[in-house]
Amino acid sequence: TEDGINQPWHWITIPIMGMTMGEIFYLKDLAEDCASDKVYEFMFVAPAIPITGAVGSPTNPLAIK
Repeated sequence: TEDGINQPWHWITIPIMGMTMGEIFYLKDLAEDCASDKVYEFMFVAPAIPITGAVGSPTNPLAIK
């Protein structure tokens, strides 16, 4: 880790390297749809608004089957 930085993921990876991450997604409807048609492959996209140095952004996640 960098000296004086105790959370490199939040202080380096996200704002400096531009890595995006997501959490707390509601997936019940997707799970039910996958179970109903037995298709469990999909492309998941959740683009963030590109704000330089930001550590949070609204998003509109989509699962495309």
